[in-house]
Amino acid sequence: MKIKNTFIGIATVVLVLAGGLPLTAAADKVIEMDLRFAGNFVASGIKHLDLSTPTVPDDTTASPLIHVQAKGKPGRAVIRGFGGGGDAVPVLSSNCLGTPGVFLSITADEDPLIFTFKDLSMLFADGSGQICIDLITGLSTFEFNIMFIGGRGDFESATGQAVITGEAEPVSADGSFLAETGTIVGWIVVPDDDDDDDDDSDSDD
Repeated sequence: MKIKNTFIGIATVVLVLAGGLPLTAAADKVIEMDLRFAGNFVASGIKHLDLSTPTVPDDTTASPLIHVQAKGKPGRAVIRGFGGGGDAVPVLSSNCLGTPGVFLSITADEDPLIFTFKDLSMLFADGSGQICIDLITGLSTFEFNIMFIGGRGDFESATGQAVITGEAEPVSADGSFLAETGTIVGWIVVPDDDDDDDDDSDSDD
């Protein structure tokens, strides 16, 4: 019996690793994230103060503003964010995110996001990534690695991670207002709640 239990335990670990899911405590619940999104991106769309350090009233930082709608797993959501490295300096590059060409490459040190779902549950995230602006076509591509850092409602105390990939197309003449689309793929880990329904997801296609 001991040999059988050991074999089952090893097999479970192999299956979890093969599936790319995290190993969590027995009381944790893993929720798949597989979203498609569309919306807009405004360069320098918001000015904000860094409240973590003393500043003078007019000492503000300009940052991009993000507003998109998403659908998929774990459900429809509105995603808002800002950041993306307001102080980042674009660098001329002949290869960006593995694609050859003529780009302005921007490394973003932060990407704070709030996901608001239909039932008003909220999921918080932050991360970093890279934006590639094609100087020939004007199109942009981007890739961000984000970590989930809590939330409200169904996502209180959430952890986990995801990868955001997408592209953006300028709409305004100056290129500062863009339409963007993409995907967010990863997983969310939340403490299991015995009061939850067996299927409390409102995921959609």
